[in-house]
Amino acid sequence: MSDQNVNQQPRTLALKSPEKFVAFLDSLSKISESAIVQVDREKTSSLVASTDNTLILHAEYNAGADFFSTLNIPDVKKLTTVLKTVGFEDEIDLKVNSNNLEYKGNGVKFKYHLFDEGFLSKPGLNVEKINAFEFDMGFIIDQNILNQIFKGSVFASETNKLYFYTEENKGGEGFRLMAELTDRARHNTDNFTMCIGLVKVELDPIPVNFDNIRLLNNISGSFTVRVNKEYGVVVFEQEAEDIKLKYIVSSLTQ
Repeated sequence: MSDQNVNQQPRTLALKSPEKFVAFLDSLSKISESAIVQVDREKTSSLVASTDNTLILHAEYNAGADFFSTLNIPDVKKLTTVLKTVGFEDEIDLKVNSNNLEYKGNGVKFKYHLFDEGFLSKPGLNVEKINAFEFDMGFIIDQNILNQIFKGSVFASETNKLYFYTEENKGGEGFRLMAELTDRARHNTDNFTMCIGLVKVELDPIPVNFDNIRLLNNISGSFTVRVNKEYGVVVFEQEAEDIKLKYIVSSLTQ
């Protein structure tokens, strides 16, 4: 753990909403085992990647501290588990020491050790650059749509690609937005296709790794999906309860 302030004395991270902080950490644990979490005066944030680096999550929790610190967390799920033993009814204070997080209260005490600075590394992605993109189209995917796609994946089990594209909306305005499980680079591949909504902009097929969509299925709620055709980037966004989640996926070749 590093602290950008000169004073290296223990600091207190006051969690006014422990449940939201745990939810923030839980979103990270679904993508990566470890995480570098940055705390400043406005927010708590982290950038993590899936094992193959094809899915990157930028997560923000809208609560900071009166100091700046970087927490190198070796096992995020382990930290969330012990925090849940404390309970969420009251504000809790986490003591941030030089190499660990410490808690005493509510009849519970624990000490969770952190990695040294430099042991972990962040994904090499410029989030500000992604935020500056002009996206060609956007749409909503809710849990029902994801569940239907996953049911279809049982049938189209030979592929690991999910294509988003549009078809003509015969007799109506706009275009039908389609989601198709297939592999257009292979012959005689079973496929499953469903209409997931109507959009105003035409979209040529853009494939993404279906394993990344499987990870998203672990997250409850709806996603706002934005597509940048020039760079082949698909962003799945979710915002609620002071937590902003931005899942960034690079498209595959056909």
